[in-house]
Amino acid sequence: MTSKAVSRSCEDIDEATLSYAEIKAVATGNPLIKEKMEIDNDVQRLKLLKASYDNQRYGLQDNFMIKYPKLIKTATEKLANVREDVKARDKELIDNPEFAITIGKATYTERVDGGTMMLEAISKCKTGETTAIGKFHGFELLVEKNFLDINYMVLRGKTEYKAELSTSPVGSMVKLENLFNGLHENIDFLEKKIEQYQNDLEASKTEYDKPFAYSTELEEKLARQCELNAQLDLENAKAVDADLSGPEEEREADDRMEAAAIVAEDKGAYQADREGRTR
Repeated sequence: MTSKAVSRSCEDIDEATLSYAEIKAVATGNPLIKEKMEIDNDVQRLKLLKASYDNQRYGLQDNFMIKYPKLIKTATEKLANVREDVKARDKELIDNPEFAITIGKATYTERVDGGTMMLEAISKCKTGETTAIGKFHGFELLVEKNFLDINYMVLRGKTEYKAELSTSPVGSMVKLENLFNGLHENIDFLEKKIEQYQNDLEASKTEYDKPFAYSTELEEKLARQCELNAQLDLENAKAVDADLSGPEEEREADDRMEAAAIVAEDKGAYQADREGRTR
């Protein structure tokens, strides 16, 4: 969930809830109703923001505990391998400075011949596989053919380096030599990547340690929500008691009136009887 999505959700809830609160407040004449609905809306909005904050923290925690340490470890190991390959390349160029490429079991010292035989060997390789076809200055030479019809030459020492193949024999040899001579460029690239990963790791830690910006507001709203719920529950209970006790009180009043009428009637009859006897 993005922050924009959270914001939109909160706005939608806010509009619908406040409208209902106003209607209900007018109908009941109780200002606590409107305040409660507004508080409920604020709490829901803040809880959405808190959920988004928590989700981001989980991602940040994964970054500095798993993702970046793993990337740093992989890049550091590859950097060590590249440095070993650069040393091997430098020694090979001193010991064997002349061009030579081995395709299969044959070695070619001319670029045209070597490129031609390499392309021929590549044409026999299966698509979707990486196949070894020879050697170049002590490094294993492979070809990677994919289903997109884009082929790569691969040099393998302590680690692998690849470049897209050319369709011409000489062009392929030029690309192969450039790949071989440029091995040291991977050192600069990997050193920068490791530095970037370390910076990203520290940034993730810093961001993870930041508290929820609306923590105090959420606590205050929750406390007020509890107070309002308690007050409204008490008022509702009184209203229910009044509704239940109303008919009973009416019945008791009727009973008292009926009893009084009976007493009055008996008293009148008694007086009339007494007067008759006196006469």
